[in-house]
Amino acid sequence: MSHLLRYQIVGEDRFLSISLEFTPQRVGPQEIHLPIWRPGRYQAQYFAKNIATIQSSRGRIVKSGLSTWTLDVDSLEPVVLKYRYFADQPDAGGCVSQADFVYINFIACLVFPHRGENRPCEVNITLPGYRATACSLTTYGSNFRAKSYRELVDSPFISGPEMFSQSWKSHGVQFFVQGLGPKQHFSPRLLQAYARFVDYQIQYMQGFPGKKYHFLHWICPKPFYHGVEHTASTMMVMGPEDRDSYDDLIGLASHELFHVWNVATIRPKELLPYDYTKQVIFDTGWVIEGITTYLGDWFLWASGVVTAEEYVGMLLGNLKLHFERDGASKQSLVESSIDLWLDGYGQALPGKRVSIYFKGALVALALDLMIRQKFNHQRSLQDVLLAMKATFKKGYTRADFYALVEKVYESSLSDFWKIWVEGNEPLGKRIGDLMAFVGLEFEESPMRLEIQNSASLALFQLANSRNLHK
Repeated sequence: MSHLLRYQIVGEDRFLSISLEFTPQRVGPQEIHLPIWRPGRYQAQYFAKNIATIQSSRGRIVKSGLSTWTLDVDSLEPVVLKYRYFADQPDAGGCVSQADFVYINFIACLVFPHRGENRPCEVNITLPGYRATACSLTTYGSNFRAKSYRELVDSPFISGPEMFSQSWKSHGVQFFVQGLGPKQHFSPRLLQAYARFVDYQIQYMQGFPGKKYHFLHWICPKPFYHGVEHTASTMMVMGPEDRDSYDDLIGLASHELFHVWNVATIRPKELLPYDYTKQVIFDTGWVIEGITTYLGDWFLWASGVVTAEEYVGMLLGNLKLHFERDGASKQSLVESSIDLWLDGYGQALPGKRVSIYFKGALVALALDLMIRQKFNHQRSLQDVLLAMKATFKKGYTRADFYALVEKVYESSLSDFWKIWVEGNEPLGKRIGDLMAFVGLEFEESPMRLEIQNSASLALFQLANSRNLHK
């Protein structure tokens, strides 16, 4: 009996025509699911709203839930399901099918049989005219193959008339920069920056969890800034076409690459494995996004892509995004991590929520500075990340994370967690006192961040003084 899920996708104007052929594993009612959310965005999106109806080649199929259909299976013969998916979400998280561009985020559009997440998959994609394509999946003839549905929906696909593509190796890993849009965006300067922070991040984390990685880009006509992380790739949408996207791309790409470790590999227990059929509530979103936001920028400085002055400007920008927008918000980081599922990523109740990205980055900065100060730069946040990598192979809870950080710090941090993570009191003076240790002077009103001691700041550029990573 075959376990293979065979998908056929045909690109049309604003639609994808999709079929799934599979062999049922038992006779009787069989649930067919479409994911309600996607990793990287912790809110229910209900992609099934883009499907009007599904037809079955054998057995009756009816809608039985918001993102579920029930198929009456009368034999163990192969069955084919067919439907059209409305593909008009031109960002990095959805699907879009246009005359000159197709982007397929498989998690948004491919249904799967109940408990079929670990079944192998084969995908054939037919598009009008000659097109260049990019995807991290293995090709087999004209088809893409994935070891499981989980791997398939973690591997986005882009296609267009022509595509920029360049690759290189770092520490034995093959990296690709591929993209659609004006070629001037893929400048030698950008490629050199990517190579530098890629090499640094691999050294920082002492190895890479995969054998290849794709930086996928769509430089689009409209103003846009969006990226989504995946285990073997990231999809980034940037626009408009006529602006210099270099600064935004290096920041976004560095952030998304670090998610290969911080969430794709090291995850909260609630996300092991991903359950795409329901909301998965967890209170450590600030660990995933906050540490990544903080380190994504810091890696650019540590790897020599930006200067100290440029990094201080980036750090000030993140501080402003917290203090000027969310500094007086009522919720803690714990509460706001949970309420992403309730409020989404847009505007919530005024004064309610803090950003798990920017307040989370503030917490990550504070932890890094506290560890550095106690151990005179002999330890840093790197020790925490490496310990997470070694320890949390089966996931972690908030209590697990607290305990691990305290082990690195060699002391209780109960007051820190209560104030910075579980509380909502203003943190301007506290972070200012910590930044003074690395030669930075911070004032909230008017907000400014200035270099006061370049020698102290230079030590902050190093992962730690035991291993210079130079």
